[in-house]
Amino acid sequence: MNKIVENLIRWIVVLPLSFLGLILSFGLLKIIHNITSYGYIDPNSWLNIFFIEIMSNLISGAIFVYIGFKVAPTQQKIVAIVLTILLFSISVISLFIVNFIEKDYFSNIGIISGIVGSISCCVNVLRDKLNGKII
Repeated sequence: MNKIVENLIRWIVVLPLSFLGLILSFGLLKIIHNITSYGYIDPNSWLNIFFIEIMSNLISGAIFVYIGFKVAPTQQKIVAIVLTILLFSISVISLFIVNFIEKDYFSNIGIISGIVGSISCCVNVLRDKLNGKII
């Protein structure tokens, strides 16, 4: 009975923990970047834009998929694929909102980076689960 309850709890917290990891990793990366580069890098420089917009979203997208993959008790490959599809769907909705409603085209960089991060993590997870073979 103990194993059944543990698996049930793990299934319940897969999605909330994935979103929490996404939010915390993005915020932590921004805080670390601001602490380490404060006074050294111009806030409007391309290096700053690269790190904040591309790297933070890339890593956060990968962490979203990886946490869900690790928390799921069974069917981890399917969970990684579903989380990647979920993040892709949310990102497409965000792209629509950003481009057609808000007219903030610069945010496309971060959104696309999050998609690439989640897809790359999913591919790596699947490759590791399938003994080095990519689907």
